[in-house]
Amino acid sequence: MNGFDVSPDIKTIIFSYKEDSLYSVYAKLINTNNRITYNIFKGPGNYVNPKYSDNGKTIIALYYPKNKLRPEFHFYDLLSHKITKKIKVGDGFISDYIFSQSNKIFYLQAKTFQSYSPIVPNAYHNYDIYELDINNLKSKKISNLNSYSMQEILNVGKDSLVISMQGYPAGSGLFFFNTNHNITNPKTLNKIMITNDTLRNSTMYSNPVLLTNNNVLCASSFQLVMLDLKAKKEFPVLPSTGYHYNIIRSVNDVIFYQQNDNTNNIYYFNLYEKKINSINIHYPQ
Repeated sequence: MNGFDVSPDIKTIIFSYKEDSLYSVYAKLINTNNRITYNIFKGPGNYVNPKYSDNGKTIIALYYPKNKLRPEFHFYDLLSHKITKKIKVGDGFISDYIFSQSNKIFYLQAKTFQSYSPIVPNAYHNYDIYELDINNLKSKKISNLNSYSMQEILNVGKDSLVISMQGYPAGSGLFFFNTNHNITNPKTLNKIMITNDTLRNSTMYSNPVLLTNNNVLCASSFQLVMLDLKAKKEFPVLPSTGYHYNIIRSVNDVIFYQQNDNTNNIYYFNLYEKKINSINIHYPQ
């Protein structure tokens, strides 16, 4: 799999799945044993990281032509069952994106593929934050960070994003970013500070999602924790299972996640019950 998301009514899961060397996007009902999946995006290139829009009426996916880093955002209308829009943006690898209520997409994009050490393989670096206005189809860079690594983006307010970063001069972890700012202002990032920081420590925070009480749930190394942003405290949610969290999603405090456990399982639980359920993503049929 290469990304998944859950519908606002918590009835359907969409996911990117590799077959015949290409990624396509499929949908599957959650509360059913039916193995049948439904194709949404399929083409001569790769469709990855599908997401629902805030109103749940549109599905968005990143499209890359085969063997090329020339990303496009493709929009699928669930009422007409058709791709209604394709928007090309600048070349480079997009690690994550978020659809905002202001009809914009904010995304994290790397511009180089290199290694900073002779003993590690090449990886994507020099990340910045970009904004795509869906009304006029124009995109622009809204940060000037040249970050070593930026992996997830979360919308937490009208002008506020949360970004997961590694290797930033001010440290690693989760940072607030104000979208309404001067791009040359170096004080656009503010790290989420936790007063009861642990040995896992806040530099390991990743995969943030927003809960209904406006707290943030995220991974902390191998564990799930909740961050009370007002009290600046961390609270444990799930203990370690020995596997990293690849993706986390939250809908009305029902938490869905995928781990690097060499399965095609997506796990989910209610935040206040913590009974773990699982969905196995079968080969599309």
